[in-house]
Amino acid sequence: MPMNRLAELPLVLRPESFGGMLFDPTDATFLELDHEGFELMDAFARDPHQGLGAEAGHFIDEVRAQLTRLDGRPIRRVDGIPLDDAAPVPVLSAPSLVDFQITDRCHLDCPHCYASSTSQGEHAPIADILFALEQIADVGAYQVALGGGEPLLHPDLERVLTRCHELGLVPNLTTSGLHLGERNLALIADYCGAVGISLEGVGDAFDVYRKSGFARFQQVLAKLRARGVPTVLQVTLNTETFAQLDAITEFCRHQEDIYGVIFLAFKPVGRGAAFGTPLAAIEPGRVHERLQQTFFTLSEVTRVGFDCCLTPGVTGTGSTFDAHAARYLEGCSALRSSIGLLPNLDVLPCTFTPEHAVGNLHEQSLREIWQGLATRRFRDHMAQRAANNASCSSCAKYGYCLGGCPVMELVNCSRDYLGSGLGIPVTRA
Repeated sequence: MPMNRLAELPLVLRPESFGGMLFDPTDATFLELDHEGFELMDAFARDPHQGLGAEAGHFIDEVRAQLTRLDGRPIRRVDGIPLDDAAPVPVLSAPSLVDFQITDRCHLDCPHCYASSTSQGEHAPIADILFALEQIADVGAYQVALGGGEPLLHPDLERVLTRCHELGLVPNLTTSGLHLGERNLALIADYCGAVGISLEGVGDAFDVYRKSGFARFQQVLAKLRARGVPTVLQVTLNTETFAQLDAITEFCRHQEDIYGVIFLAFKPVGRGAAFGTPLAAIEPGRVHERLQQTFFTLSEVTRVGFDCCLTPGVTGTGSTFDAHAARYLEGCSALRSSIGLLPNLDVLPCTFTPEHAVGNLHEQSLREIWQGLATRRFRDHMAQRAANNASCSSCAKYGYCLGGCPVMELVNCSRDYLGSGLGIPVTRA
């Protein structure tokens, strides 16, 4: 895979309550460090030529082996945001990922669009984007996921990407690829960590969701692969696309040189609210079994991941897959390790929760919002929702599941934490 300009960026070292994190922008490697490890890396960052004892030297060697490059590379130390130790759920000292919707404009008018984007949608002003990026870098976030709408339509995309680079941020991008001309392709290849393109089905099934059409999707995929851009196929699972998993899996298996496949839980938001049914409507054992089969099959040929919204469906009931997957499971990351950011600079738990804004960057800094009252209330709600649910509060897996999405009922688990009997979603106030 050709190396882009991410290799020029410094490593990022950030303290956390458990010790700290070291981030390698070149390939988005995260290393979690205990307190002793963080102190050793902090000392190494200040003076890599200082004498180290045998034990410390061995530790540095282990770190060196897990990074693309350590020696001779700058390490940027970023102080996080002091948080109350009594937080009801585990929280990082700052978001590690910001999902930034930089435009509401898109010409496709797809029926399932979460953002309800249109051809008349507004772009976020470049001054606002640059202002937001400054704050994102200031708190020590590592990555910015640029979305929309269609981010390739933003007239200042080049300035956005170059400013991310100047600030040491890794931009990733989700696109339909409809506007993937040579200039945009070159910018993406130079500056982006990865590009996501959506796959809701194969052939005619794809065309039901994406007006760009399956033939155009294949052309876009070929362009990205030919240019060596790390490309991720994003598969959103609702009840209809779940029924097409065999065809989707078979297609993905035969795509050479893709960076990976990530599975996302469908959210009934925007136009999508009237164009799909969440996986919660399917019996949880069936969801787990099919996900297990799919993940194992694809992991033979590429990287496989899933968003935190799918965690309840992945946990299972003690299978081999469950034991293996536990290392990768994460409860809802909203306002714990990530945020959503709209074109008007509203800060959200995630971009699927526009009605739950916790602040606006025009009115408060990101540092203030991250430790503000509205943010703490959302975290309290997340913890309380699980505490009030006997299936969650008595579950040994709660520590890495956290009771599923705190806002929507997206997917059930083997303990039927939605209390729906047969997996049919229950509407709650």
